[in-house]
Parts: sequence; structure tokens; C-alpha cells
Amino acid sequence: MIVRAAIPLLVEIGPSVTTLQIARAAGISEPTIFRAFADKNELLAACLTEITDSRHVVDELDAIDPGLPLRDRLIALIEAVRAQGERTGAVVDAVSLAGMSRPRREDVPEDERARLSERRNASWARLRAAVAAVLEPDAAELRMPAPDVAGMVLAIVMSLGRGGGWGAGDASVTTDGLVDLLLHGITA
Repeated sequence: MIVRAAIPLLVEIGPSVTTLQIARAAGISEPTIFRAFADKNELLAACLTEITDSRHVVDELDAIDPGLPLRDRLIALIEAVRAQGERTGAVVDAVSLAGMSRPRREDVPEDERARLSERRNASWARLRAAVAAVLEPDAAELRMPAPDVAGMVLAIVMSLGRGGGWGAGDASVTTDGLVDLLLHGITA
């Protein structure tokens, strides 16, 4: 409950969000936060873990009506992944700006690195499967298997987010434009 209340505040306010603001948003007293978390950094780490969990966007993708035309499903899919990427990016930025540094790779024990890698791979697999399920009603019309298309769509959408956001200085990068590119390629 505390983490769910903190995430929108991190997105909106950034690293200067206070534990008092988070407590008010959660409908609890500020000392309650410190019964659940040792300090603000521990709360921020929990927010980071929560926001990077693919289940949020997978739930949104699962809710896309398979009866919609492919174009409409692609628009909903791209918007869901894009919005999750923006929320994730905002929380990652806020956590970084709050001074919470990530440990250097060599300082993380090998077993912990393996667990994190496994978690990332499982999260990616869930997300890719959810995107493939959105595409599946039109699998016969696709040039390649739905899971392969899903991986490509995710790679494109996520790389656009890493480049500073959608339309960052380039109004030609839109969801509709991307859907047209995916459906019709780059040739006239």
C-alpha cells in the first residue's frame, strides 16, 4: 500500500517527495512508513522493484479485447508498453536523483546477480508472451510467428522510450505512425 502510494508521487514530484507526502497519499501516519521500511532509501528500493515488475503491463495487455481489429490492438498494446516505460523511467530517475546509487556489478555477489538476471529474463518472457497473445488472433496474417513479432515490437517501443521519450524533439514519432510502420512496412 505504501509503495503503491509512493510511485505516482515519485513520477509526479520526483526525488524531493517526502515521506509525509507518501504517508498522506497512503492514508497512514508517517511513523507507519518507518515501521515498514528502515528509511526512505529502502522505500525507494521497494518502489523500484515494484515498478520494474512486468505484471502491471501484462495485466493491461491481457485486458485488450482480442475481438478488436489488429490496428486497434496494436495501438492499445503500444500505449500500454509506452506508459509503463514512462512510469518506470520516472521512478528510476527519481531514485537515482535521490542519491540512491546502484552497487557496482563487481560488488554484487554472483548468486545475487544470477537471481536478478533470472528475474529480468522471466519478466521479459512474461511481457513477450502477453504481447504475442495480443497479436495471436491475427497470427495467420503475420509474416512471422506472433512471439517473434512480439519481441520486435517490444524492442522498437522500448528503444523509443530510452531515447528520451516519445516525440522528444521529433513530432513524427507517434503511436499511429509506429502502427502504420508495423502494419505496412517502410515501402509505399
